[in-house]
Amino acid sequence: MSMLFWPEFTEYRNGVFLGFLFERRGVDVWFDELKGDASAVEDVVNHVHLWDVFAPKSEAEYAVLAELAPRIATMWRAALKSAFPTRDFVVSVADASEDYGPTISIRSA
Repeated sequence: MSMLFWPEFTEYRNGVFLGFLFERRGVDVWFDELKGDASAVEDVVNHVHLWDVFAPKSEAEYAVLAELAPRIATMWRAALKSAFPTRDFVVSVADASEDYGPTISIRSA
């Protein structure tokens, strides 16, 4: 669980991927599908739906996850800066309450 808060990263084919989500064969499929566009592959692979991680059961738990997502994003920015001090990244938070809940994603800038 700690990897969610301060993840490790995998560099692969000019992309940076969340280490705990990286699976080479699956990423290669996306590279083929997206014609080698590393940023597009990062967009597909590097996202976490907090509802999948924490499985909220009450309205209060849903609300807490919406508050937690921006804090996790801040930690991801710091972890990326620590791991790749000369690179720029976009860390996004989407609160798709109707869909998949709070979602955090990263991609190279």
